[in-house]
Amino acid sequence: MKQNINLEDIIKKMMDRKKPGFEKVDETGKSEPLSKWGISSWWIGLITAVIMLIYFFVALPAINPMSMEFYTFFILALVIFNFLNLIIGKDHKSFFAGIGGILLIVLIVIPIILSLFSGPFFHAKRYASLIDVQPGTFSEDVSRISMDQIPIVDREAAVVLGEKQMGQVGELVSQFDIATDYSQINLAGKPIRISPLKYYDLIKYLGNFRNGIQHYISVDMTSQEANLNLLERPIFYSNSDYLMRNIRRHIRFQYPFDMFGEMNFELDDNGDAYYITPVLTKRIFFFGGLDVKGVIITDANTGESTKYGIDEAPEWVDRVFPSELMIRQLDWRGLYSNGFINSVFGQRNVTSTTDGYNYISIGTDIFMVTGVTSVRSDTSNLGFYYVNLRTKETKMYSVPSATEYAAMDSAQGKVQEKDYHSAFPVVLNLTNRPVYFVGLKDDASIAKMFAIVDAQRFENVYIGNTPQEAVNSYLLANAADPEPVGETLEVTITIEEMKQVVIDGNTIYFIKAEDDDIIYVATAKSLGAKAVFLEVGDTIKVAGNQQETQFDILDIK
Repeated sequence: MKQNINLEDIIKKMMDRKKPGFEKVDETGKSEPLSKWGISSWWIGLITAVIMLIYFFVALPAINPMSMEFYTFFILALVIFNFLNLIIGKDHKSFFAGIGGILLIVLIVIPIILSLFSGPFFHAKRYASLIDVQPGTFSEDVSRISMDQIPIVDREAAVVLGEKQMGQVGELVSQFDIATDYSQINLAGKPIRISPLKYYDLIKYLGNFRNGIQHYISVDMTSQEANLNLLERPIFYSNSDYLMRNIRRHIRFQYPFDMFGEMNFELDDNGDAYYITPVLTKRIFFFGGLDVKGVIITDANTGESTKYGIDEAPEWVDRVFPSELMIRQLDWRGLYSNGFINSVFGQRNVTSTTDGYNYISIGTDIFMVTGVTSVRSDTSNLGFYYVNLRTKETKMYSVPSATEYAAMDSAQGKVQEKDYHSAFPVVLNLTNRPVYFVGLKDDASIAKMFAIVDAQRFENVYIGNTPQEAVNSYLLANAADPEPVGETLEVTITIEEMKQVVIDGNTIYFIKAEDDDIIYVATAKSLGAKAVFLEVGDTIKVAGNQQETQFDILDIK
């Protein structure tokens, strides 16, 4: 049967399919306007909002125009809205063809322009003044610390010791793991590293979240002793929670407009767990000069948070200022003190921090210690920075010395037959001179020996099986009397045996007392003329410091 074909109708249908708004074709080949099946912009906006809420829940950006996350958030929202409008919108038009394109350009260009005008090229002096550094006298300001305050455990070793301790508690190993925090704090006057446990996985979380996390690991940094500790008030808000009790999500929803720094896990004086979160700001123009303006303290048990100014934080808080931010500000100070042009071309008096830093407890505070070197020569240090991480009080001690890595190499070379490797050193004051204290670790990252390296003559290395032995080796070799390293004690002993040894021209006395396993050590200077008349069987009263099995005599009464 012959069909009647109208050529004009066929051409018209083909042309209609190419017209905007006529892209959907029914079974008969007739085009229908898209408005009959697309959704409105209001619905697309609602879908976009839901997607961005999910993004906010996961990524936790700061809703703050000083944060780049702020602009990323809204750029992503525009891109998603435009994509949905093209796919399921009524008109299938790009949102960027109109006002959307203008908004996108503004969100991209404005941060770039503001970043350029916030840079050190325009504000070099302000960058240099972000951190106030005062000159200090090393021999006066950096007091000799006791042996029970010298840290011999770094973070790497703390992780190993913590895992070993955790492995001894079978009922917890199957449910929990150790978080990676290992924050250094002062607890009862001693430096320790602490880290809470965390839920092993989602299944273990579902089985344990009602009871919370009831334990944390502590590692004594002076003795390498690790303990699993029970909390009186369990941790309900932690990094390992999956929903609204995730500590970062919890704090973000409490303070959506604040920029946060590095969070630290700490204990207060009662042994309760808290999270310490620095609140950041930009102090130069709009995007420059990152600094701390406050701190948020969150109870890990209740989730209650309190925001403090930097001068209002409780004294038990050890770390308000992030270490990496302090390093960055010290580098800005060294780079831009004489202007931006000098930092690039002349480089007169341009300095930088050395590659690495460590912590030391002095009194109730934790100090970050790092070397300072010239950008023209990084083979030696010009001195050291000491930064109080609670108050930001900073001092520079101009003490020409070897770099930390030179000291590490010297210490490692002294025991090269043992194949130990050096931990990053700590700067100490011995006999009013700076020395590097270096832990020598085996392949399991456990310190087996210890070295004192003269910071100004790094070829002089003094080794010991304990920190006290290394210190004594240094003191004896440098003709120094034993110094107070703790509480001064007075004891009465009866001499059972006494020997004297001459080391580098210095006479050292070793005394064994009756009914006592302690070895008493003294120099000729500390004993004075009385040393000539001492005999076996004499009873004497001595004053000094006891460290494990050794008593350093400072005086005879």
